[in-house]
Amino acid sequence: MPALVIQAVVQFFRDWFERFVAVQGIDRAMAIAAQSYSAFLPLVIVYSATLPRGENEDFADVIVNRFELQGAAAASVRQAFAPSGAVESGVTVLGVVLLLVSTLSFTRGLQRMYEGSFGLPTLGMRNTPRALTWLLIIGAVLALRPIVTEPFSGWLLTAVTLTMSTVLWLVTPYLLLGRRVRPVRLLPSAMLSAIGMAGIGIWSVIYMPHALSSSAAQYGVIGIGFAMLTWFVAVAAVLVVTTTGGATIADRWIKP
Repeated sequence: MPALVIQAVVQFFRDWFERFVAVQGIDRAMAIAAQSYSAFLPLVIVYSATLPRGENEDFADVIVNRFELQGAAAASVRQAFAPSGAVESGVTVLGVVLLLVSTLSFTRGLQRMYEGSFGLPTLGMRNTPRALTWLLIIGAVLALRPIVTEPFSGWLLTAVTLTMSTVLWLVTPYLLLGRRVRPVRLLPSAMLSAIGMAGIGIWSVIYMPHALSSSAAQYGVIGIGFAMLTWFVAVAAVLVVTTTGGATIADRWIKP
């Protein structure tokens, strides 16, 4: 009996690895990271600049406080990210259009990753309305998350955060796959992604302050970009791994 269990576990991880290779997991993670870096980061900066914040915090202040940066590292972050007033005055119609196009390119990259993981034909630009809906949901989550989690602490805060993350990563593939996969089959990927993103959060607190500080000290402002790109690569890699793992679970144990 133990031998059968071991064989089943080994076969599962073999299927998981084969699916990861089939979707070209490493290349897919690098592509998603590059697309998110060039699209999603500027979108968050603009969104954060236009969203009212307490004590007049800029996006740079959020990063500095989040990672407890000091000295040259903090100065480089503030130099790299324009203050809210500068962002608001620099926003143009053409800039918004280009930002929207690049952001939709990022959503299509995610869409192709999900389609490859679940073995579905590509929808391409036909799924743009749902991609736009997903972007609106992301904006709502960014705005509401601090309000929802503020009353909680300790394990309750962890439970609420994981629940919200699971729901978000359940809605994401459901929309980007054009509602072609039942939510119950997407649930394993959503749960694994939520756990993976929680792990990224812990890793970020440990790694990012040192990475930002050392990169800023060596390369100045451009070093901040190097460190942020590393973070995006890590997030994309975790997302590809957890999605392919969840798809493997769905194919083995959940009916279509």
